[in-house]
Amino acid sequence: MNFSWKKTSALAAAAALTTAGLSAISFAPANAADAKPQDAHITLISPVLNASNTSEAEANQKMADGWVHSGWFGTGLVYQRTFAPVGSSINMVYHVTDKDGKPLVNQDVKLRINKGYSTSTSILKVDDQTTKGVDKPPLDQADVIHKTDAYGNVAFLVQDLDQAPLGEPQPKSMTDAPDISADGLNDLHSQMLAEVAGEKPDHSVITEFHYYIPDANNPLQPAGGITTPSVRQAAPVLDDTNSIHRADLEKTFSVDNNWYAQGMTFRQVYAAVGSKTVLTYLAYDDAGKPLPNTAVKVHVNKAYSKSNAKVTNGTVATDSTKDDSGNNDQALWTGTTDPFGAVVFTLQNTDTAGEPTPATVTTAVPTDATAVFSQIYPEISGQGVDKADMVEFHFFGSAVVPPAPKPVTIKATEVKKSTKVKGKTVISYSINLVINNAAGKKASIAITGAKAVTKSVMAASQAFTFATTKGTKAISVTVAGKTVKTSVVIK
Repeated sequence: MNFSWKKTSALAAAAALTTAGLSAISFAPANAADAKPQDAHITLISPVLNASNTSEAEANQKMADGWVHSGWFGTGLVYQRTFAPVGSSINMVYHVTDKDGKPLVNQDVKLRINKGYSTSTSILKVDDQTTKGVDKPPLDQADVIHKTDAYGNVAFLVQDLDQAPLGEPQPKSMTDAPDISADGLNDLHSQMLAEVAGEKPDHSVITEFHYYIPDANNPLQPAGGITTPSVRQAAPVLDDTNSIHRADLEKTFSVDNNWYAQGMTFRQVYAAVGSKTVLTYLAYDDAGKPLPNTAVKVHVNKAYSKSNAKVTNGTVATDSTKDDSGNNDQALWTGTTDPFGAVVFTLQNTDTAGEPTPATVTTAVPTDATAVFSQIYPEISGQGVDKADMVEFHFFGSAVVPPAPKPVTIKATEVKKSTKVKGKTVISYSINLVINNAAGKKASIAITGAKAVTKSVMAASQAFTFATTKGTKAISVTVAGKTVKTSVVIK
């Protein structure tokens, strides 16, 4: 395909690539959402892309190095092109840190979808944003903002709305170049970039998907045997620096007893009460190949674990009335893997009080009545078959109660103005309407005798003027679902 970028040429000089490390969680306060770091490092956790499953990896990375050399992007820019079936949905999960590798928590991350200058042609949907299928450099076709979780991770579900016969021919290999026809009519691709402060201050990754028409008789990634599949946790990344490895429990569960397949792992980790975690799993067949379109079940507050924390995925919450009798989990979440074998769940804690704050992230967890924890285990075929990562979240501290929002208030004032027009006195009437404490909100305004309008309130106190006529005018202002009413008499 032809790449249309902000410059007509790019140097292919090699540049050193840096990868933001995954660091231990911090007990420090979350970052202010409006404090944009000027040196954010953004890495792609899912899909897992490397030279074995990306198109022309070396050539594309040389282009990215050239863009960095030209000063258009921050150092360490990664550019990867890969393939996905037309009409598929892909979990995009990113890890965001500062220059020292510390996770940026509660940080706004913008996903630039069908990025400006990318000549993207696919129609995508993320949340309620849908691309328009037109290229208008330098504008992106859609931008969606999500906040990072307690580990600096953020997830976006990117849905391709195109359907066959649109799409490119299926490549023989994930490393092939896209097969674009001479007229370009079969070109169906998207390009996206995760961003915090901008192209230059960030150290980020550009990902490009080429959507192909699957050949049912010759699948691009045929699944191998799934006698003993693996379900591995991709996010949050837990290691000996930010969690507690319980090799003793692994031995008890899978060696001394056959409750779980050998190869399972068990870790305990701390998280603040009320925190949200992007929980991401990767499913593999016996040969280590990704398992696409595969159902994954997640046992939450697993039976016999004595879990007592309250968690939800936004749809199914734990039910504390379910006990260990009859092998009852307190909740069961289900999902289906994307073309790269990934499935994402949102783990939201809803407790108001938790354990005492630990001295460090690797301090032994409480074993007494103060423990507030949730034990979670994913599976495809069954707990005695799958090699899976079990994790036990221990929630500490107290929930931070946000201050109650100030009530929206309005004040309406009559304005009478006399002007001379060709020697005649003309009197006009208007209403000066002041909306308070609604910065950044949309205000729906209705005034008797005037057409209802919606205004964006950008300041804590903002005035609007509306032309009107004599008489008593009822005024109604609705902001964030709440309505305030008043009236004014125009004499």
